[in-house]
Amino acid sequence: MRYVVYTAIAIILVLIVISAILRRKTYKEVDQLEEWKNDILNRTIPEEIGKVKQLHMSGQTEEKFEEWRNEWDDIVGTILPNIEEQLFDIEELAAKNRFKKAKLQTETVRQRLQGIENQLQQMLEEIDHLVQSEEQNRTEIDDVRRRYKDLQAALLKRRGSLGAGVAGFDQRMEQIQALLDSFEEATAEGSYLKARDHLLEANEGLQETESLLERYPKLLVQAEATIPNELKEIEEGMKGMEEAGYKLEAFSLEKQLAGIKSELDKLKEELLALKCDEAEQRLHEVSAQMEGIYELLEFEVDSKQFVTEQLPELEQLCEQVKNQINDLFEETVQVQQSYHISKEKLAARKKMEEAVLDLTRQLDVLQEITANESQTFTSIREMVEEWKLEITKLSQAIAEDKQALFALREDEWRAKETLRSLQETLLDTKRTIKKSNIPGLPEEALKTLQKAEQKLDEASEQLHQVPLELGRVTVLVEEAVKAVEESEELINETIELATFAEYVIQFGNRFRSRSHEVQQGLTNAEQHFRQFEYEQAVETAVTVIKPYDPDVLERVEEYVSMYKKSGLKQEI
Repeated sequence: MRYVVYTAIAIILVLIVISAILRRKTYKEVDQLEEWKNDILNRTIPEEIGKVKQLHMSGQTEEKFEEWRNEWDDIVGTILPNIEEQLFDIEELAAKNRFKKAKLQTETVRQRLQGIENQLQQMLEEIDHLVQSEEQNRTEIDDVRRRYKDLQAALLKRRGSLGAGVAGFDQRMEQIQALLDSFEEATAEGSYLKARDHLLEANEGLQETESLLERYPKLLVQAEATIPNELKEIEEGMKGMEEAGYKLEAFSLEKQLAGIKSELDKLKEELLALKCDEAEQRLHEVSAQMEGIYELLEFEVDSKQFVTEQLPELEQLCEQVKNQINDLFEETVQVQQSYHISKEKLAARKKMEEAVLDLTRQLDVLQEITANESQTFTSIREMVEEWKLEITKLSQAIAEDKQALFALREDEWRAKETLRSLQETLLDTKRTIKKSNIPGLPEEALKTLQKAEQKLDEASEQLHQVPLELGRVTVLVEEAVKAVEESEELINETIELATFAEYVIQFGNRFRSRSHEVQQGLTNAEQHFRQFEYEQAVETAVTVIKPYDPDVLERVEEYVSMYKKSGLKQEI
């Protein structure tokens, strides 16, 4: 029982503490809302509404004034007192520990106060807008009236340059005047916001009309004078060119000119309606189209001069290529007496000859259509440029083929020089063998020497065949180069090894009396040496000498190096 009593007391104490905390929190929120309410109540809203009284109190201004004043009276006289009562209710609920309901009413009051804030913010913005509109209207109207009078004077001076568009300008000026009249009426009625709208619309109309008055006469001159005159010049130029023999039908210029004239009529209609932006865009397009026609006619005239000047040069070029192909065939016949030329290359040269004949026929056609003026010179020019490109390529191909024939002779000369050099190398190798005084060459070295001689003979024999097949010669010469180099390298290595073996044996003679094994080993080494087994001779001699001189190889290498430098050969 004691435990239950203590637990109950603890729970009651916890509840009391929680209740005190929630009550304190609720009272604090009520205080904040009370401060917010009082802040709204003490604001200078009546003074802000009073600013409207300084304006002309009638019409829209008077209506808005009464509306704002009634809104504020309702807030002060009804809504805020009602909120005050709600705050008292919240405190009572908190005192009775009805915190949930108190919280709901607290949120309701907060929302109502925020609604009042929004309402007052909108009211102040509307008041400020009304007052500023009246002030702006008062300061801007004089400038708008002055600009209107200036525009009237400018229109009066330029009426002669506006053509049929003058009616459109008069209509726009009447609309602007009507807006200014509406502005005055709205201002007199106290409808400053409506007056502001009229003034802004009138100002925008003035700006547009001023811009139109600046652009319209220039566009009208282009549409009624400049472009028609240019069209006339083009038509006269075309007529003169046709009389001079130019064939312009292929360009369909008459159709293009008719399209430009139709576009010009639409353009004038847009100008009459003062649609200057659309008219200006169309004028740009028409001008660009006419510029294209000018360029086309100028290029046609230039093309005639180009073709007339080029044809004699093309004839000379054609004759040069004919001579080139004839020289190539003569050179081919001469080269065939000594060299083998593949069927593919002979067939390619035949195609070159056919290409020359075909280009000659094409040149005849070009000369004929130029003389008869049966096509536009622009199209003839394209054919001339294409023909010139083709014959230039053909000329380059013929020159490259002729150079290839010269290269055959150069390749033959290089092959002969290579074989001559290889023969000298082989002779030098044989002289080296003879001068070395070695007993002889091992079988492997002899085989490489024989192979090198054989490859040289095969390459020389192939080089003297008629007709000469340089491809085969090149392969054999490369094989001969490889065989001679291998032979030279192996024989030099063999001579060096034989010389070293001789020095090792001579070095070992000083140890011959040391033991029977040394004497027998050196005798065996000498036998290997005489049988051309130089590597075995070195190994045998070194094996019996090492027990008495472990550095035998290093010492012999030093002696060999010393004697090579001195050019002497003495017994060690």
